[in-house]
This record gives sequence, structure tokens and C-alpha cells, in this order.
Amino acid sequence: MPVSLAVGTIVRTPEFLVKYTDYTIMVRVKRGLPLGELDCMMGITMMGNPDHCAMFHFETVLEAESTVSDGDHIVAQGSVHGKDDRMAVSDDTPDRYLGTFVGEANKKYVVEVKFTKDGTPLNEFKPRLIVEMPNF
Repeated sequence: MPVSLAVGTIVRTPEFLVKYTDYTIMVRVKRGLPLGELDCMMGITMMGNPDHCAMFHFETVLEAESTVSDGDHIVAQGSVHGKDDRMAVSDDTPDRYLGTFVGEANKKYVVEVKFTKDGTPLNEFKPRLIVEMPNF
């Protein structure tokens, strides 16, 4: 689903039915800046690479807190701040992982994400909240 990354924005998915498996929660954007700059803004680092973000003054602007609930009960929660290497990258889109949860078969869940830093510089790259089963 499309999202705005403005600080304080809370995004809530509609209820969705799951299978018994792991799910990932992430933000995906379209490429529109050089690879290193966009990755730094999203808080993505590549393992083994030097921290070019600080060298070129590329600030991380994507930070968030997430919760997963099955009605009135929170079943998972997490947050992302700063940079880490939990991501996926394709030719068209980088993804920043926000968290994971294990779904119970035939149960309905809701994911809620609150953006805790002003990520509006990424809004022009059409950010989307993605909840999916990992592809192995």
C-alpha cells in the first residue's frame, strides 16, 4: 500500500488472512537517486562496505516502529533506527526491512507502522508498505 514517510504518520493495513509461515514487513521505494545515496537515506548498508554515508553526508531519514496484532493482542513489534544491513535490492527497488512475524494459519492480522523520523525526502520515490512471505 502507498504510504507517506512524514514523521508521526501512522499507517494501518486492513485485516488480512495468513498462512502458517514467516512474514516480512518492509518499505519499498522506486529508484530515483544514485544507489549509494538512496540506500543511505533508507538506512541500508551493504555488509563489508565502508560507511560512505558519513563520508558523503547522506543522512538516514527512514526510521519506524511497527506492531502486528491479531485483534486486541500484539503478537510482534519492533523498530528500525539508523543503518543496518537487513534489506533486499532489485534493479528497480530497494526495500528496508521493518520487522517479521510468524502468522498462525487462517488467522487475521493487522500491521501498524509509525514513522519516527522525517522521511518525506523519499516520498517522491513512491514508498509502499509491503507485508509478504519471504521468497526462498
